[in-house]
Amino acid sequence: MKNNKEYENLAHQLHLAYYDARKHKRNTQNQLEFEPNYDVKLVELAEQIYHRTYQPNSSVVFMVNKPVKREIFAADFSDRGVHHLIYRAIYGDIEKCFINDSYSCRKNKGSYGIKRAAKFIRSATDNYQKQAFILKLDIQGYFMHIKHEVIYQKVLQILDKNKTLEFTSLN
Repeated sequence: MKNNKEYENLAHQLHLAYYDARKHKRNTQNQLEFEPNYDVKLVELAEQIYHRTYQPNSSVVFMVNKPVKREIFAADFSDRGVHHLIYRAIYGDIEKCFINDSYSCRKNKGSYGIKRAAKFIRSATDNYQKQAFILKLDIQGYFMHIKHEVIYQKVLQILDKNKTLEFTSLN
C-alpha cells in the first residue's frame, strides 16, 4: 500500500484535515484524548477510509441555552477530522453553487457579511437618518428537520458534474 499514490494522497490530506480540525478544538477533552499517538490513529483512519470500512463514532449530545436553547450533537474528534477531509474534497465544487449573500462557513465571507449588513442598514436608514426595523430570527429545530436524503442527493448531483474529485488546497 505504501506505493499507492491514491492512498498516500488520502493519508496526506487526512493529516492536513487533522490540523484543520484541531484549530478551534485545541485542548478540549476529545482532542486531548486523540493527541497521543495521533499519527498512528491517522494511519488507521486512512486505512479504514481507503478500504471503505470507516464507521463514524457516536456523537456527544448536550444542550446549550445561549443565544437560544438548542440541542448540540458534537462529533468525536476523529470524525471531525473526517469532516474536514470531506470539506477539503468538496469545498471547491459546492462553493460555486452558493448565492453571493450566503456567508456561513465560507472562506473570507465573515467580514464581508458584516460589511454587507452595514451597507443594507445604511441604505434603509438613509445613512442612519431614518428609523428602520431589522428582523433577526432563528427557526427552532430547522436543522433537525432538514431531509438529509434530499441534501445528500443534491450534493451528489453537484459532485457528479466534476467526476474527478480532488482536494482543494486550503493551506
